Parts: sequence; C-alpha cells; structure tokens
Amino acid sequence: AFQLYDTYGFPVDLTQDVLRARGIGVDMAGFHAAMDEQKALARAAWAGSGEAGTDAIWLTLKDEQGGSEFLGYSQSEASGQLAAIIVGCAKVDVLAKGDSGELVFNQTPFYAESGGQAGDHGVIRFDNGAVFEVEDTLKRAGAIHGHKGKLVEGAIKVGDAARLSIDTARRNAIRANHSATHLMHAALQNVLGPHVTQKGSLVEADRLRFDFAHGAGLSRAEIDAIEAEVNAVVRQNTEASTRLMTPDEAIAEGAMALFGEKYGDEVRVLAMGRKLDHAPKSYSVELCGGPHVSRTGDIGSFVSVSEGAVAAGGRRIEAATGQAAREHLKAEAAIARAA
Repeated sequence: AFQLYDTYGFPVDLTQDVLRARGIGVDMAGFHAAMDEQKALARAAWAGSGEAGTDAIWLTLKDEQGGSEFLGYSQSEASGQLAAIIVGCAKVDVLAKGDSGELVFNQTPFYAESGGQAGDHGVIRFDNGAVFEVEDTLKRAGAIHGHKGKLVEGAIKVGDAARLSIDTARRNAIRANHSATHLMHAALQNVLGPHVTQKGSLVEADRLRFDFAHGAGLSRAEIDAIEAEVNAVVRQNTEASTRLMTPDEAIAEGAMALFGEKYGDEVRVLAMGRKLDHAPKSYSVELCGGPHVSRTGDIGSFVSVSEGAVAAGGRRIEAATGQAAREHLKAEAAIARAA
C-alpha cells in the first residue's frame, strides 16, 4: 500500500476501497511506519549545506511546530509571537541589527509565494522596538510562512511579540492581477474554446503572466474579444465570493480545478462576476487559495500587453491591470501621436 502511494501516487484510501470489496484490509500501522521511515530517509538525504540543508531545517521545524496560521484573507495587520529564526541552514535563538534571516510566527497576515502569486512584503515591529523589513514571504515545507528580510533596528529573540504589517498597496495590486488572471482564464475558454487550460501563471504587483494550452497564435480580433469580456465583468463591480468546500463538492458545482495540483480536504472556491448572457451563474468559478479583490471593480481595468508561443501547443499572455494598464495605454498612445 505504501509503495502504491509513494511511488505511483495512488491514495491509500482508494487502496482500502478496492480491497474492501474483496474482504481484505490494509495494515495502516505498517503504512504509517513506512511513511515515517521514508521521512527520516528524506531528511538524511537532504541534510547538508545550501538548499539541501535548508530543506531539512524546514521539514524538522514543521514536525516540531506545525504550519503557520494565515490571517491575510481578512487582515493586513496582526499580532504574532516569534516561533523560530532561521539563518542559512540553522535555527538560532537571537538576531541582531543588520542580520538577515527568515522569521516564523505562530500566525501571520503575510501571504507566502504560492500558485504563481508573489509573496507579500512589509514590516514587522516588535514590542521591544526592533524593526524587521520583510523582503519576501516564502512557503516552506508546504506549510510554514518564512518572512525573509533584514533586522534594521534593535535585537530580537525567539518568543518576542510583534505587530506584522503587510505593504497593502503592493498586496492590492497583486490581488487585482490575480483576480484578473481568473477572469482572463474564463474569457480565453469563451473566445477560443473549452480546450484552453492553464499551464502556469505568475502574478506580481506590476503585471500578470498566464500560460495556457492552445495550438495557434491569437488574432487581434481574439485578443480584443478577450479584453472586452474581462473589462465587461470588471465594470459589473459585483462582489467576489469565497466558500470553503471539499474538492469533490467544488468540482460538482462547476469549479475549475488545475490538473496535477494537489488539494487538501477543504478548498477555497472563488466566484466572480455574472455571465454576460445574463444567465444566473457566476462568470468565473475556480479553486484558489490566494487573496483576491472584494469586488470585480477593484481590478480597475485590464489590458493585454503581449501574446506569444512558449512551447509546442502552448501560448503566453502578459497583461496589466489598474494603473499599470493605464500607463501601458498611455505609452501606446504616445507612440501613435509620435508616428
């Protein structure tokens, strides 16, 4: 059962289902023992220096403390207690002014880079007056939020209390681009066909990038139609809603899931906009764990910046929203005036 799971990715609960019909059970104690042995072997293989040593530290920390509680769906600031300090490949107890490292808290409003969305930046102010500038937030061992940056004032130690504040302007720009990515995915399927599937994405504060399966370059008319659809949904200014459901429930209700993506027992289902044919259904429904806009109007505007091939049968669109979209259109207008 463990070999089926570890080597071929076959879930143990499905193994149990198949065998149950034949009156055969699974030795779950042996399964978990094999799992523990594999984890130990993995840590031993990864122990060392550089990236390998760092991976081992985070896996050990996850076993000791569990994952970070993410509060950023509803909060841009939160109090937290410093649970660990990681410098290089080692845990340390203190950090002095001028030192760089990654801080771990029991809870945080900082979103860790995941699913193509960039991690949050911001500042952490400790009750003792110390200040830590967060340059990036990384997802470590699949569950821990590592706040990467530099201590610019004071000194800190494990157990210290702090106030964690994200760069809200940057987060808002990222959220707008992330939400626009979902709307663009729906528009691509409507304009080009249901065969269009996401193959990758990157969401930053100043731009978004979306890779998708399609066998031909997009015409100007197709790009114009995609932009028109997305902007029409943006102008609806409808509320974006999120619900927690099981993956099976979400897919049964029509939510789009990404092939190859791993989902837990509970997923966030994001619904945005109304269908443009006035049907009483949402324009976009997808599984997504990232923060998004409150209303589609918060995206402001959407414009495609470039479109091209990235591989056989694969295309890439780069686009912008809000102020970045306006700056792009101003630059194009300036070229037209000069010409």
